[in-house]
Amino acid sequence: MDDQVENNSKEKIMKLSILDQSPVILGKHPEEILKNSIELAQWAEHLNYESILFSEHHGVPGYASSSPEILAAVVLAKTQKIKVGTAGIMLRNYSAYKVAGTAKLLASIFPGRFVLGLGKAPGGLKMSSLALNSDKLPTVSTITEKLQDIVGYLSDDTSSTQERYGDLIAQPQHLHQKPEVWWLGSGKNSAKEAAKNGLSYSYSHFLIDERENENTNIYKNEFLPGAITKTPHLQIALSVSVAEDYKMALRNAYSMAYQFLEARRGLAPTPLIHPDEVEERISAPEDTIEFQKVLKNIIIATPDTIGQQLSEIAAFYKTNNLIILNNVYDKDYRFKNYEWIINSVQ
Repeated sequence: MDDQVENNSKEKIMKLSILDQSPVILGKHPEEILKNSIELAQWAEHLNYESILFSEHHGVPGYASSSPEILAAVVLAKTQKIKVGTAGIMLRNYSAYKVAGTAKLLASIFPGRFVLGLGKAPGGLKMSSLALNSDKLPTVSTITEKLQDIVGYLSDDTSSTQERYGDLIAQPQHLHQKPEVWWLGSGKNSAKEAAKNGLSYSYSHFLIDERENENTNIYKNEFLPGAITKTPHLQIALSVSVAEDYKMALRNAYSMAYQFLEARRGLAPTPLIHPDEVEERISAPEDTIEFQKVLKNIIIATPDTIGQQLSEIAAFYKTNNLIILNNVYDKDYRFKNYEWIINSVQ
């Protein structure tokens, strides 16, 4: 099955996308951060990025956006050619019918440009899950059913929902072009779900401690052609920090790494803090050890080394499709990072 995958980075130009979590910077108003997300999307379009996808978080002070589909709609209206979407809409919080209707509407208004990224993470801590689900903790047991339903609604096929909802359709019908649908995850079950439902798979490399391709190989080998896509498409999600010299790139990564550390500890990530403050907070030996483990998940590079590192990762996973997360404290550095990154592979 490998030869069917979007995998030949030697023969194809690298496809680079941006994962934007709308990270809040300590001292900055969230409204300013959301404006930065719009500006980043316009910058990404200028740089010829493939797409920009927005994440969903609830009750988390460190991230400004809770509705990626709304932010995507705004950005689609303010750009011309770049693909824009969600990374992702968290299915445990919503009905398949609502998600599909929203996706069809955006795909109809912006044909060929809306990307529907879906995931099963809660997008927040327990209280936000309760608030989103009318005081009932959601389960992941219906995720596969929801995925099947979404594919059916997008394809105007009621066979998967006939027994429950009869001939109910999700409008607008008869899309000229279905949206891309990506399933987000890093585990074996996520790989199997994407493969079983014939969806593209975005693998969250930045969430794992070691580079391994067991789960991505499961996806490729078990992929079943579906109504959305006939061949497997694999994307690798990376966290990256680039600067003029390695020491500065490493230091810039501290703020992002500290948010990752908070998440690993089961805390809601707080706004990005200056690297100096990060150093103060991780002064204890046990904190330093844990922090260094998280830091290893971030690609640290200079403009003249980042291209090679990205190429090595693409070759390892046998794909030419990468999506980049860059949550550094300094906005100018963040925007410059994406320029350095895309210039390195052109």
